[in-house]
Amino acid sequence: MKSYGQFCGLARAAEVLGERWSLIILRDLLVGPKRFNELRQGNPGIPSNLLTTRLRELEAAGILERSIDGRSVVYCLSDYGSGLGPVLIELGRWGSRRMLEAREGEIPTDSSLAAALLTSRTEAKVRAFKVEVTAGPAVAHAEVDESGVNVAEGADPTAQLFISGPGLRGLLADGDAETAVAVGTVSVDGDESLLTEFVRAFRAPLDDNNGNAAREK
Repeated sequence: MKSYGQFCGLARAAEVLGERWSLIILRDLLVGPKRFNELRQGNPGIPSNLLTTRLRELEAAGILERSIDGRSVVYCLSDYGSGLGPVLIELGRWGSRRMLEAREGEIPTDSSLAAALLTSRTEAKVRAFKVEVTAGPAVAHAEVDESGVNVAEGADPTAQLFISGPGLRGLLADGDAETAVAVGTVSVDGDESLLTEFVRAFRAPLDDNNGNAAREK
């Protein structure tokens, strides 16, 4: 890793986290432990040799650990790496403030969608429920309790609320579920009464035209 030559905490962090794909790998491991192939398949843009390099670098830095599950190597955040959780969540919130529509060639992944649920959890206290969300090819689910959330990739047949459609990002931005459902940008199945809880539990505001965070409803 390249050194900035400065005795500074931020410089040290940038040396470890500033390499291409490092933050994305950590995002996926924040959602949950992964095998190499799961990391590779979840991020088709990263070459296998580069993924191997980044995993070795992050392991050498003490940020992630390896364990053996049967015949597979599983990667997870170390105790030291888990300290990055709040940082990654806040970075995700910051980045999403100017992210309404995907740019050409961009797609959501299961891990990025799960991370979006993690980063958009508000401090609102809501009744417990399970939700599955679908955005394009990506599927993720969350178990929400009074003040927190556990997220994971993929479907959850035990979910009580199912939300899908191209308007999911807009729904997280403004919380206007009634309009989103009425115009068809979001489809809802299951217990529709939980949609009110969902928009209270998850919010990712967008900046207004002046670059200020838009006021939440």
